[in-house]
Amino acid sequence: MAKRTRGGEEIDPSVYATNYTEFTLKKDASPKILLIRVAMLAAYIAIALVIFLKLWWLGALVALVFIAALYFTWPLTNIEHQYTLSSGGWKFETSYGPRSVVALEVKIKDMKKIAPIDSDAEKLVKTAKVYDFRSSPKQKEDIYYAVFEEGGKDSIILFQCTNKALKIFKSYNKENTVVVDTLRY
Repeated sequence: MAKRTRGGEEIDPSVYATNYTEFTLKKDASPKILLIRVAMLAAYIAIALVIFLKLWWLGALVALVFIAALYFTWPLTNIEHQYTLSSGGWKFETSYGPRSVVALEVKIKDMKKIAPIDSDAEKLVKTAKVYDFRSSPKQKEDIYYAVFEEGGKDSIILFQCTNKALKIFKSYNKENTVVVDTLRY
């Protein structure tokens, strides 16, 4: 699709598509991720110190290795989730720094229920396989859940919903979508 502009400003093409949208959110650093970051820094510093103390004359090389290690491994602790709705398909990608992995791909019409998170969903989360695409487990605003069958068992997707996504869900799976008018995006 050609990029449209308004006064030289690029306009998101999904604004004009009725059956396409995407949403990306940065995952909050959990205590586990924070611990990994601290451990990585400690390992970097320990390795640099050991090499520097043993081979002091290679100080510049040690500094370069340290910077390269930081450059290639630190972005892996920056996690983002993105979902794309396109022509009835629903794809979730998880990005670890520069590397992106398709985490789940399903059809909207296969969803048994798409609704705001409630007590029914909380019970289901304890028994079903959960795909959690929220920024953090504490996030409650605009959180929806979708139930679908995978391998003969129910699975649940937890995600932040947008108004445009809700319209697309309603278009492809009207009977199983619960609509609210209080979404932020």
